[in-house]
Amino acid sequence: MEIEINNNTKETLVLTKATFKTLLDSVINHFKEAHNITESYKDSQLFGFGNYDTDKPNLKQDLELVLKGYVNGKYLYNKSREIAKGKPIVKISREYKYAYFNYIGYKNIHEFIESDNFTQIQRAKQLQLIHQTIDNAEHYYVCYYVDEDHEMNKGQMTISNQWKHIEAKYIYEEEATHNQGFYTFFGSITTSEGFAFFDTKYIVDNKKREGAKFTFFVGKSSPNERTYLIGTYSGFDKYDRIISGKMILKKVQNLFELEREINKKDFDPILCLELNKNRLVVESEIKKNPLLFSKKSPYAQVLFDTHGKYKFEFKDKEQSFPLKCEIQKYHLNIISNEDYIMIENDLISIVNKGQILNFDFVINGVFNFQKVSIYIKASKFYNKGAIEGSYIGVDVNNKIINGLVMITKL
Repeated sequence: MEIEINNNTKETLVLTKATFKTLLDSVINHFKEAHNITESYKDSQLFGFGNYDTDKPNLKQDLELVLKGYVNGKYLYNKSREIAKGKPIVKISREYKYAYFNYIGYKNIHEFIESDNFTQIQRAKQLQLIHQTIDNAEHYYVCYYVDEDHEMNKGQMTISNQWKHIEAKYIYEEEATHNQGFYTFFGSITTSEGFAFFDTKYIVDNKKREGAKFTFFVGKSSPNERTYLIGTYSGFDKYDRIISGKMILKKVQNLFELEREINKKDFDPILCLELNKNRLVVESEIKKNPLLFSKKSPYAQVLFDTHGKYKFEFKDKEQSFPLKCEIQKYHLNIISNEDYIMIENDLISIVNKGQILNFDFVINGVFNFQKVSIYIKASKFYNKGAIEGSYIGVDVNNKIINGLVMITKL
């Protein structure tokens, strides 16, 4: 009795390692026969990616004629790399499975595995994989983050099996060839209390190694309903440093839309505003002395001696504006001691090798300024009596202002 197989082109196809290798060989052999190619071809020219010659035959152009639309020349090559790295099965997305089988003269996977290219055992394993009751529906996301070189970057995530499995790819540019390269991670997803936790691995020498971890807030309803997800990642970068940061996922409808977005060089300014500089890096070095933790460490005492209660008196050409506040010990938060005034977005830092103190904060409430940044010589800050510094800011009329500030410890 003939087994019926759903050939809907909207569904992802899962292939065994043996089936995919046979498919890949069939596609390449058909390509070479069709173009009478006898010489060796580089992978980039064969599949059609990177700095390939568009005037010479390549699979990308052939498959675009079959599909009558855009084809990612590196898609089939990437799938072959997955098998080479030890992945036991390969998922071929909706549109590509149509292109590959039609290119070599088959209507679907059923016709292909019934050919003489397969043994009975290989055919049975492929049929069993197709008929497994796993939900293979896939959901595609573009992930945006700040990369190792402090620039915006894009990656891709494919989530399947009812939000149980994930495939993540970090995309980078190879320095020598300027081609796109990938770090590929595979893993599992667990959900709890409105959060989704991604635990990924990567394969080296046929062994699984620990990969990146992700946490996203998905809410109480189905995660598939969310166009955007915001969360965090942690792991390591290509320079073997421990890293973490903020990441935004944007859902797209299909693989083609995902690949188009990945290949674009531009970024949404809203996403850039949220992510730029939002990255924590820990160098992979063992420090013998805490003064070597970072370039700021030798000047830590200068910063932490600023705690106490103060009066800041901002002066312009005509008048002065007093503000009482407190700098917390250890925490370095700047807190208002004035009624009806709140200080937010506060930051205390040291610049110029510990010589200058910088206080930066936003003022909400009944005051003449909205935002100020204060600069004081560190050597003078600890003197008794009033300390003179400079400030620049924005007043309640949105005018840029500057002047002197007198600081008195209370």
